[in-house]
Amino acid sequence: MHKEQPFQAHHIRFEVEAVTPLLLPAHPGPSIRGALFTALRRHFCALGPGERVTAEHKAQCPVCWLMSTEQADGERGRDVPRPYTIEPPVEGGAPDGKATWFEPGQRFSFGLTLFAQAMNLFPYAVLAVPMIGQGGLGVPLRENAEDGADKARGQFRLCRVCAVNPVTGEMTPVLAEGEKRVHVPELPATEEDVAALTRAVVERMDGRGRVRVRFHTPTRIIEAGRLVKRPWLGPLARRLVERLDALRGAFAGLPPLPGREPICALADQARLVEDQTRWTEVRSRSGRLGRSTWVSGYVGEAVYEASREAWQALLPLLLWGQAVHAGKNATKGNGWYRIVLSGEEEAWPSSSS
Repeated sequence: MHKEQPFQAHHIRFEVEAVTPLLLPAHPGPSIRGALFTALRRHFCALGPGERVTAEHKAQCPVCWLMSTEQADGERGRDVPRPYTIEPPVEGGAPDGKATWFEPGQRFSFGLTLFAQAMNLFPYAVLAVPMIGQGGLGVPLRENAEDGADKARGQFRLCRVCAVNPVTGEMTPVLAEGEKRVHVPELPATEEDVAALTRAVVERMDGRGRVRVRFHTPTRIIEAGRLVKRPWLGPLARRLVERLDALRGAFAGLPPLPGREPICALADQARLVEDQTRWTEVRSRSGRLGRSTWVSGYVGEAVYEASREAWQALLPLLLWGQAVHAGKNATKGNGWYRIVLSGEEEAWPSSSS
């Protein structure tokens, strides 16, 4: 257990430019996570290919601490959630499920959110992204083949890096275009930010108390051992409570969220008044397991209705959920959503802008 500290979410946005033709799969989160893991392990970890990560090694290696979190006495078993999430390019995670082609010179962006003390690993991430660009990302293409290879992934260059406060929407350059000096990000999302936004949102709610949620990437919720294929708020809230509690406890030393059961009960009572989601089947190749695994889930939009009093309790959880993501495979970009107020802009500003 770590010494108690405020739980914060630090979001970093990377803007890159394709150098060669680059094809992102329809749901590129797993590709980005895999490329990040490979770059960090290859350049900043002393272990060789196939070597096992031990507790002793992880205590000395920041890369394995970040990417291979394991805790023998954890409440969830040996695995605890990794202290980061990926936000894939919105250009690649298209609702129509199609891959996205980038010509040389075209730009796209993706994000990395680090929680609590994981922010100490920020310098490694900034160094790793150009290495990913050199090694290639996305689907291997014949257009990029060289040195006897049949295909090669598209390359990109890092243009700029920004820190974004996911609550206030404030943005500041971390690495400005054309510069080499990197600034330490200082725009974390905090408990105070979430509380202030909750008050503002509830105050301007109309009598129906409706909140729209836009699921950008596949959201995979499991309840009682079964997949939940519709965006019911109750199962979503229970997985968020579990995930937020685990992150706060493992990386900020904080106790469980107060009022967990009443919050989940309120979520069960909220009405799903509009469901424009669809189930999308996605597979992700696991190097550790040596096979592909399903990372399927629902994407699209859903509208929920509850009283203003209920939203006062539910919104803080849902607002944090936009940073920590909901359900399985959050480190691969799954479970990323944004809250949208009816007829207004997003309550939690999009970090992709």
